[in-house]
Amino acid sequence: MGFTSRAGGNGATTTTTTTQGRSFVAQARQQNEAMQPVASSDPVEIEAMDGQRMTVTFDDVRNFICKEATIAECRIFLETCKQYHLNPFTKEAYLIHYDNKNGDTASTIVLGKTCYMKMAEAHPQYDGFEAGVIVFIPEVGEIIHREGSIVYKGEELVGGWAKTYRKDRSRPFYEEVNFSEYDTKKSLWVTKPATMIRKVALAHTLREAFPATFGGLIDESEVPVEAEADFRELSAEEAAAGAAPTRRRIPKPKKEEPAPLAVEADEVEGDPFANAGTGGDEQ
Repeated sequence: MGFTSRAGGNGATTTTTTTQGRSFVAQARQQNEAMQPVASSDPVEIEAMDGQRMTVTFDDVRNFICKEATIAECRIFLETCKQYHLNPFTKEAYLIHYDNKNGDTASTIVLGKTCYMKMAEAHPQYDGFEAGVIVFIPEVGEIIHREGSIVYKGEELVGGWAKTYRKDRSRPFYEEVNFSEYDTKKSLWVTKPATMIRKVALAHTLREAFPATFGGLIDESEVPVEAEADFRELSAEEAAAGAAPTRRRIPKPKKEEPAPLAVEADEVEGDPFANAGTGGDEQ
């Protein structure tokens, strides 16, 4: 890679050539590893949505959730779980690599099966949803949008659709997704394809309806690998030996104090639509 620099005064030009001796990915990973000592490896205390508190270490993440995780990735994952009140040991959140065969691929934080709905229901402006599948009927040459996730014999699954409603919006957030773009031909995509594509469409609308809550998170149905590939259940022997994270039940709040919501306090400030009028919302 070459670049040209101009000297001042006499107008002389000097050309310097630099050769990139290794791939960008390798350089990026080396920089990441160099930054790791800066990241604190102190355990993180997480308050889950079900009222439990647990202290989770970086070793817990590597041993039971993602063995390829770097120190920086462990820190980001645990801080995310802390912010969104997710319990990583009950599969509410995963830390996965898209390519587990090498360490050059950055990890991704993925939400478990029910977390999207739990977090949406905790939002004060959430007002329900509708979702279903898009199927093609060869006999009549027609594509229909059907609520639910049933595909009858002789029909072809084309995609999924969903609407998410907010109390402070006059129109729902609507999305359609193409089945072929998400079908991994593995796991639940083989046994329950209609359920999966419907869930993808719903996750899309929830992100659009609540950007401050779901902006940086994706659902496990949207990733091209098995979310539980690195997740390992805690054996009875390990639990007895104290390998499990430390957990304790939070006392119930007094009646005069409202129970804390899973929604962050800065939800309104971080939501670009929070102060919009009811007539200005669009898809």
